Amino acid sequence: MSEYFDENLDEYNVQALMLAEVIKRILERKAEIQLSGPSQFIRKPISEFMKKMRVSSVEKFDTATYIATINFFKDYTDFNEGRPVGTLILYIEGNYIGELMAKLKYTLEDEDDQNELEAACGTFCNLIAGNFKSGLAQLGYPGLEMSHFSTYHNDVFEGVPYPVEQKEKYEIAFEIKGKIKIYADLIMGKIPRIKD
Repeated sequence: MSEYFDENLDEYNVQALMLAEVIKRILERKAEIQLSGPSQFIRKPISEFMKKMRVSSVEKFDTATYIATINFFKDYTDFNEGRPVGTLILYIEGNYIGELMAKLKYTLEDEDDQNELEAACGTFCNLIAGNFKSGLAQLGYPGLEMSHFSTYHNDVFEGVPYPVEQKEKYEIAFEIKGKIKIYADLIMGKIPRIKD
């Protein structure tokens, strides 16, 4: 991963690059999926309502979309008090999720069952989040606590908890077979590195 990291980049940018590399490697190694091109990064303002982030698939895909979210916390106190330091939101195009899960060797009993597809999206998000958390630790950040995944179809009407001091998110797009099939949004607050 070090080939991507430039010491002149800010930490938020490095974290987004790390997430993109984690997803790319999982797709390559666990599903034998090659991206059509490099991951596309856009830094966007967060749309917020009542201290939660608005989340909708409308700006991502024009078809059904499966969404999974996971929060990261500095410690158990913040976890218990609902104060995340980071948020990961995964969007998978509905028409692609069955093929993706088959390549990941995740068995779907019924590819038309919305609950089953949501659970599959959540499981994939959990795999990504765990590897991302490990990657952060390798970069010298303290170990973070992770929430269980939450899953949705098309929209998250109640909004998603996020580190409210952060006003921007990274949107990362993953192109497969010439079309964007997966998006990941990353919101990270300040995490102090462990001193050597």
